[in-house]
Amino acid sequence: MVKFPTRSLKPSQSRSTRQLLDFKGQVFRQHFVVAKTSKGLAKAGPFLLLVQNFLRYAECMAIELIRDNRFGAFFWTQFLGAFNDNLLKFAVTLAVTYNDALRGSFSPGLLINLIAALFILPFVIFSATSGQLADKFDKTKVMRLAKWLEPPIVLITAAGFLLNSVELLILGVFLLGTQSAFFGPAKYAYLPEQLKSSELVMGNALVESATFMAILLGTIAAGSLMSQEAGDVAVYIVCGFGFLVALLGVYQAQRMPLTPSHSPDLKVNWNLFTETWRNVSFATNLPKVWPALLGISWLWFVGATYLTQFPLLSKTLLNASPGVATVLLFAFTVGLGIGAFLCEKWSRKRIEMGLVLWGLVVMILAGVLLHGVLVAYQTNPDQQTVVEFFSQLNNLAVLGLFVLISVGVGLYSVPLYATMQAFAPKESRSRVVSANNIINSFFMVVSAGFAIAILLAMKGEVLWVFTAVTAINVVVLGLWLFKQPYVALRAQLLLKVPGKQLPRIENMDHLGDSGGNLIVFPTLLHENYLQRMAGLPIEMTVVLSGRLKQSRFVNRLRKHGFVLEFSKLSEIDTQKELIKAIASHIQQGRSIAIDKPMFELLRKQYRLDDMPGVLAKKGVVMNVLEFMEEQVQQKVQKSAISQTVWRLNKREALTASGV
Repeated sequence: MVKFPTRSLKPSQSRSTRQLLDFKGQVFRQHFVVAKTSKGLAKAGPFLLLVQNFLRYAECMAIELIRDNRFGAFFWTQFLGAFNDNLLKFAVTLAVTYNDALRGSFSPGLLINLIAALFILPFVIFSATSGQLADKFDKTKVMRLAKWLEPPIVLITAAGFLLNSVELLILGVFLLGTQSAFFGPAKYAYLPEQLKSSELVMGNALVESATFMAILLGTIAAGSLMSQEAGDVAVYIVCGFGFLVALLGVYQAQRMPLTPSHSPDLKVNWNLFTETWRNVSFATNLPKVWPALLGISWLWFVGATYLTQFPLLSKTLLNASPGVATVLLFAFTVGLGIGAFLCEKWSRKRIEMGLVLWGLVVMILAGVLLHGVLVAYQTNPDQQTVVEFFSQLNNLAVLGLFVLISVGVGLYSVPLYATMQAFAPKESRSRVVSANNIINSFFMVVSAGFAIAILLAMKGEVLWVFTAVTAINVVVLGLWLFKQPYVALRAQLLLKVPGKQLPRIENMDHLGDSGGNLIVFPTLLHENYLQRMAGLPIEMTVVLSGRLKQSRFVNRLRKHGFVLEFSKLSEIDTQKELIKAIASHIQQGRSIAIDKPMFELLRKQYRLDDMPGVLAKKGVVMNVLEFMEEQVQQKVQKSAISQTVWRLNKREALTASGV
């Protein structure tokens, strides 16, 4: 008999919470008994232990946070809103794809891309203005007002279904996007106002997870309810269900606590164009962040193009039921999750920009294979059901390649988002996120126009839309390789330095600070310089004594300034050159790495400690980041392994005001 360790509940926990946790413990024990009587108990044990540990964590944080009205009401408000948006939008998409009478003389390819564009267009137009309103007024009241708009919008969409009016349906989708555009900025600013710093990570994790599930569930619900066999009954069910969800969202919004404004005197710039341009212009002046923003926007272009074409692909080339479009969407979503998981494992929990290129490579290879499969695809004369779709090998090939493409998208996206968050200035991070939302929305609107143009040129053959995206991915890969040599270097380091050799870095908070960095390693030799470069996820130049062995890889390092080789660092003239190189890198806001002995020598003979103050008088920030290295023993199950740990010590960070 396996005994489960118990945990005493805090007196502050309510009686209902105690009952819930007791019930959950009973359910867990029942599942364990079932697992015990089944085969493979030895394999089930670690999994059950993992589940139990997760439940303990959820008991302490997630359940209590959701039960707290500060977060719980907001949590359900945004979940219901995301669910309803995707329920109605995908229902409209399926209706105009499969209902010839509703579509009229319009082609399905034109309408589904127009719907996608009109849902995103409000984010381009209103994001900057809605952000100002969220800062000027109570964020809770802004969200409540946005939620009150949702029931009438559902009724407009329902009228479009009942009257067979494609114009009303398109208007309803546009209004849904507008409502979401005004809800979004207040949503992201609400959490830091209501949650403690210790609750913020869990709060964001719950919101992101819930949003992901709401999108998936809303889409699946639309695909399931809008079956052709149900006819008009499906329309009544979708509209009634959507209206009920909207009312529940309004109710939850009324339960949210007020969030007073910190900028009540803010003058709102109602000029949509100038305010949008101001936000985007600010982001373009951030050299570490701007490439990541453009990369993220291309991700949304690719994702929007693929997802929007699934209903058309299902109806035309595959000749399948609406449920198959839902299957394709679900598979694409699963692939994204797999890609994100692989990214986390491959990068060893650090920002690894090299995965951006490998993600693109996966997307390109899978896209080429998808083109070959779709060109050779023989369309069935009879419409395929979901069961029939899974019974044919060519269908499984299509499904698997879409999963592989989305795995590449997951690998591509995670490092870009992490870079944006880590290197955006703390005092203006919200403006950077706002600019990112604007650019993303613009790219998604362009993706709809791009798909329409391809479909018109190729007489509605949807496979050429996927092929065109693959071709542009090749161009994007070339731009990353030639315009961002650091990213290409990181991609090569992933192959040259095994993951087991990468250290665990502690105290990484200062890596995103502004200014140039002088990085000090205990040693910096020919034998370990690649490990130093791979272990630290920032662009830097390493200083080495002596020439490296000639190779194409080393030549690229020299060409792009990633290594500085000095023949004799013991000579005074060489040391003076090194001092000049350090000052030049710092003034350009770059990072340069030397070893500990050279650092101590420069401190004694050339008063290196005075450099931050001298540069600060010129308005230049210099950070001195010293790493300590040690081997630690970690227990993994019953064995112990040795792991390298780098501990970061920030020695100096002076600005002009600090002198």
